[in-house]
Amino acid sequence: MMKPADDIKVWRAFYTKPRHEIKASARLADQNIETYCPTFKAKVKWSDRWKKVTKPLFNGYVFAKVDERERIQVLEDPSISYTVMYIGKPACIRSEEIEAIQMLMEDAQTVELRHFEPGEKVKINDGPLSGRAAELIDLKNGNHAILRIEALGTEIHVTLNTAKLEKLAG
Repeated sequence: MMKPADDIKVWRAFYTKPRHEIKASARLADQNIETYCPTFKAKVKWSDRWKKVTKPLFNGYVFAKVDERERIQVLEDPSISYTVMYIGKPACIRSEEIEAIQMLMEDAQTVELRHFEPGEKVKINDGPLSGRAAELIDLKNGNHAILRIEALGTEIHVTLNTAKLEKLAG
């Protein structure tokens, strides 16, 4: 991986304080720093009603196209914790990756993020095991679930994509 010159702008990822992604992105844009914080509308249940809110696609991250001087400037923002590092250096994100996320978000009708935790009871919604209940044992690569299914007194471990699962009320 080539090291960019200090005066060349490249996309970088920055960790933010919890729930500060959108605010940080707006403040940096006010300083003429090119930022990207992909968001989506989500329906959330408040104590007395449902409300549509704007949420960041990547919790805890904001992207900025910066040179080295601007990277230091971004780190001075009170909502930014630090730069995402790779092998001890600030990580570079290819422009193609940012463009792919932008195109995906422009075309997406709905965006739904699902977070599963080991030990949760889930229902399989697709494939030959459709309709079966299972227990989530572990997650691999964020989107492959290892499940425990009991059938005929035997414990079966299966790996499925999390898109085929839904949480069971429990």
